[in-house]
Amino acid sequence: MQNREIDEYMINLKSLEKAKLIYDKVSDSIHIIIEEEDADKAVLLENNIAIRIKNGKIIEITIYDLTKILQD
Repeated sequence: MQNREIDEYMINLKSLEKAKLIYDKVSDSIHIIIEEEDADKAVLLENNIAIRIKNGKIIEITIYDLTKILQD
């Protein structure tokens, strides 16, 4: 996973209607799956957020340490 890469990516808002939310209790993370495809790349952002990208579009967002974030 690449770290601190600065680029712009798009989210297809129509595809959010079909998005899946999956909570992983073991890693205390939530996965927002926008499109179920293999990613071209993944980027780790600040605050324990990772995005997976395909053709310049965000296809998945993962938020780690969710409980801690919600408590802050």
